[in-house]
Amino acid sequence: MQTAIRISQGKSGGTHYPLDRRIRHPKRDLGTKKKDTAATGRHNAFLTGRITPFAPDFWHKYEHDGSPVNLTTPDNFNYLYQSALNYAGLMGIKLPFRYRKGGSPRLKIIELHKVMEENVPECVNLEEKDGRLHFCLFRYHDWPEPALFWIPIDFTERLPVSLRNIVREFVRQFVRHHGVCNVTEAFCYDFAIEELEDWENRDSDASPKEIRANRRLADSYQSGKRAEALKRMSGKPFCNSLEEAVRNYRAKKGKEQKLLELIREGMALITPESPDLTDYLYDWAYEEERDFYPVGMESQVMLVYSTCDALAECIKGYMNSDYQETYALTPVTYKLLTPETDCLLQMGDYPERLSKWLDRFTKHIADNF
Repeated sequence: MQTAIRISQGKSGGTHYPLDRRIRHPKRDLGTKKKDTAATGRHNAFLTGRITPFAPDFWHKYEHDGSPVNLTTPDNFNYLYQSALNYAGLMGIKLPFRYRKGGSPRLKIIELHKVMEENVPECVNLEEKDGRLHFCLFRYHDWPEPALFWIPIDFTERLPVSLRNIVREFVRQFVRHHGVCNVTEAFCYDFAIEELEDWENRDSDASPKEIRANRRLADSYQSGKRAEALKRMSGKPFCNSLEEAVRNYRAKKGKEQKLLELIREGMALITPESPDLTDYLYDWAYEEERDFYPVGMESQVMLVYSTCDALAECIKGYMNSDYQETYALTPVTYKLLTPETDCLLQMGDYPERLSKWLDRFTKHIADNF
């Protein structure tokens, strides 16, 4: 699926976005302290090209050869109209659109899109899938931003062996369930490594000791202790039965007991029936040619060795820069409409429950270990 168009409505020099949310990201700084600001976001890279305000038609480039295909056809308009008519029926309203034969399909699509925006509670985009235009309804989930839910593993080295294996196995399962990347897969990881290796030229005030320490840190992430620890998290289980291990462990300290309680709560969020973050990926404002990529979920929820070593600080610096220039991709519930759609868009609260748990889990680790 690809986003085919963002309909322009006569405003020169720009593209129309739903509810005037062109950039919903105020300029912010991640800093070292997580902020409690709750905002809503946006999200998967399957969206389109920018359309000039007075373009005669909408075009989509097919990936196999890049040839442009006109999507503003009478057939696509009829498909959109039948989809809108059907959805209005599900809502129990009459679609306030006068169907007429002939005329420009482009103008009729623009008019129909406006009607949909004014009559459905969700935001509305147009998406292309298999050569057809679809209305895509979407809603933003409440997700704190800017916030980094980075799950570290260095603290587990200071835990008793049995508890260490429990925590690592839970994190391993959590990462697998949600498809969470580790820090070595981050888009700016290579830049951060280069910065550490070239520290003497990056910081003229750096001491020889600091320069050597950063070079050793870069080596550790590439082929040393940190590389092995992160790689191990995608390997075999740390214990045979996580549920049994959690049930049988007897914590000796209050902070260990609280950690186990959070793990039990987290296990309920990664059952086979639980959604995962990829179910909510939708980049509502995707552009084929862009100056800055959005801050993706793979950067906001990430497996890291440490949240506070020099490499982590470098990556935070890159992300701070991105937050000044672009928006963040946060969970979105979306639905493509067809003439056969048989239910309204339903929105659960899984992302909200997950973010609240992640906030408590990562905060407990940072404050106690």
